[in-house]
Amino acid sequence: MSVLQCNFFSKALNNYIDVSVYIPSYHNGDISLGNLPYEMIYSKDQKFKTLYLLHGMLDDHSSWLRWSMVEEQAEKHRIALVMPSGQNSFYVNNMDGLKYYDFINKELPMWAEMNFPLLEGRENRFIAGLSMGGYGAMRHGLANPDMYSVIGSFSGALDVYDLTRTVTSFGADAGFINYDNLFGGKETIPGSDNDLFHLLETCKEKTKELPKLYVSCGTEDVICYEMAKKFRDAAVAGGYDVQYMEMPGVHEWAVWNASVKEFIEKIA
Repeated sequence: MSVLQCNFFSKALNNYIDVSVYIPSYHNGDISLGNLPYEMIYSKDQKFKTLYLLHGMLDDHSSWLRWSMVEEQAEKHRIALVMPSGQNSFYVNNMDGLKYYDFINKELPMWAEMNFPLLEGRENRFIAGLSMGGYGAMRHGLANPDMYSVIGSFSGALDVYDLTRTVTSFGADAGFINYDNLFGGKETIPGSDNDLFHLLETCKEKTKELPKLYVSCGTEDVICYEMAKKFRDAAVAGGYDVQYMEMPGVHEWAVWNASVKEFIEKIA
């Protein structure tokens, strides 16, 4: 396999951006394939389905490779991974000029498919994320149903309007969630494209083939558990194919490891 730490200038962000990329190998060190010709091992005809993985708040592009077993699963199922840094942007166009929605929505896939052996087309692209990244994955996937065939949210902040209430309900400081900078104010969210429940409805107007949804959460996650169930129920009522998984756990990597393993098995 190949693990690449990339840095390039983004037109959307008007700045340099870090992205981790994982490309599966042909043989993965299997000595039984040692007699294969180099031309087969490094065939230019090899191309891979791609999972775009979004990290959570207060983290960066490297978190998936540092904290999870996603590399093992991607190698096993021969799925390429593209993992961008998103700061604390919620992967939307922030009011301060950082256009993370534009970056994830258009520039990142174009850059990735130009530089790496990735299959094009909706059926070969998937997007998922944890916590803030779970929101970002649903935000992008539902707004662009012709881009991704399956969308995954692991302990996602799926009801972003209600997020500060749930964060502060157990005594945590939610001051790092700046609604004015992120969304132009909290009250602008309901009924807008930043409202995932609204996107569940508008998505159906854009496509005849709805993306499949995967939603997971830990049952002791005081931030996101109720959001996950609320979103699941709304999606099922809207006619979506939803796979829902819950397990014992809080807002933690044990839950996200199990979730990404199952998600990759699903898309493979």
